[in-house]
Amino acid sequence: MRIAIYQFQNAPGGCPSCNQAGNQMIAIGRESCQTKARELFGDQCEFIFYLDRSESRLTGDDIHKVKNRPRFLSMLDDIEKGEIDVVMMTYMGDLSIEEEFIIAFYRFLKDHGVKLVTAREGFRIMDMLDKVLAICALEG
Repeated sequence: MRIAIYQFQNAPGGCPSCNQAGNQMIAIGRESCQTKARELFGDQCEFIFYLDRSESRLTGDDIHKVKNRPRFLSMLDDIEKGEIDVVMMTYMGDLSIEEEFIIAFYRFLKDHGVKLVTAREGFRIMDMLDKVLAICALEG
């Protein structure tokens, strides 16, 4: 199982203690994702890590036109090449706080047969997003 772990760190600028705390949070999040992945998929997991640091959150609904997230774009390329089976995050906030962006990303994953899992919700995140997609289909 090829598992992409995507993480985002809000880069605080020139604050050394903030950077150290941020690095610790990245390590904790990565470990929790790996633990959850092994719980769900067994020990045969191959992890590919994607970490972006930026001062801005992702916004909008076009997942291919993001700025300041080169590793996110690299992950999209790897997904399109069929090199990823699962995308994991600690929680959806690592991706974006914008609902439209999350929905567009989830549609992209579904189109490529890739599962989405979070360390906190596990597979329930897919159930929740499938319900959102169903509501969007009814409204649209």
